Amino acid sequence: MSDLDNLFNSFENSEDDDVFRQPTGEEKIVFIHDSYQKKFGRVFEFSDEEYQILDSLIQKSELPSNSYQFVAAVKDFNVKEEDMTKESFAKHRELLEQDLEAIKPDLVIPLGNLALKTLTKKSGIGNKRGKEFTVKLEDDGNTQINIVPSYHPFSLYAEPKLRGLFLQDLNNAYSKFILQINKFDDSPYELINGDINKFDELMDECMNSEAVAFDLETEGLDFQKHKLLTCGFAFKENHSFVFPIFHKEAEWTPSDLEHIKLRCGELMASKSIVKIAHNMKFDYKFLRQWGLTHFNNIEDSQIIHSLLDENKPHSLKDLTKEYFPNELDVY
Repeated sequence: MSDLDNLFNSFENSEDDDVFRQPTGEEKIVFIHDSYQKKFGRVFEFSDEEYQILDSLIQKSELPSNSYQFVAAVKDFNVKEEDMTKESFAKHRELLEQDLEAIKPDLVIPLGNLALKTLTKKSGIGNKRGKEFTVKLEDDGNTQINIVPSYHPFSLYAEPKLRGLFLQDLNNAYSKFILQINKFDDSPYELINGDINKFDELMDECMNSEAVAFDLETEGLDFQKHKLLTCGFAFKENHSFVFPIFHKEAEWTPSDLEHIKLRCGELMASKSIVKIAHNMKFDYKFLRQWGLTHFNNIEDSQIIHSLLDENKPHSLKDLTKEYFPNELDVY
């Protein structure tokens, strides 16, 4: 019997195989690890330290305990990415696709660069993690699989700050591809351009709200050189509106623009209404340049997120990925 044949016997006989149980055929999620490891006569997928951190994170995630299984990207022992050639990648990609064709998972999560590159021909896990890919298996050209890469357990062990991102990747992918939750399929937003009465109607709703989120779009980063193009407000769940200011397609009269500035200034100055921005220091400069002078009761989601976990990235896209993963198509 070969070492690879013995691999599964070693998993069956393991005392701590909560993660590495024998698949039942019912699993909808496949984790792809790099290669099998062989040391001192033992064959395993991860080191003890890697196993412990991976097991603890999966248990903390929303994944049910019977929803996943593990598959090797490279059907060999102790292989590193630098050991692989173009030909060996192609060989093991074919074998991996045969595994996936047999399993037909709803979601595949490659762990680390080697697994990602073997399956998708892409590399750079730091930039690719948490992003969604679809790949058609080359065997029949019909089977399409959903892929969301994340970090290898070694990286999670070595860099604790990545663990929150890994957990985020798992929960987001599970929500979208297994639970198939999409919270904003019917989210309306309105473009208001040239209709000052409609603008006033929506601004009245803002002024009667407890909180209003807002965002600006500009033609550049320098508030002294670049124009404020558009502004958007969201004053209740799943409803927002956007209006041009100095955009080339704006249809406002000069008096309309003065009125718009006045109404926006009233909102920003209100002490009773919470205004929510992201990276407010940027928006503040452009609003001041426009002529707004008073700002009260401002909350900044970038600062709040950094206080919650300083080790996570805090861009608006990162927050969308964390809290509204099914809306990433907008990016």
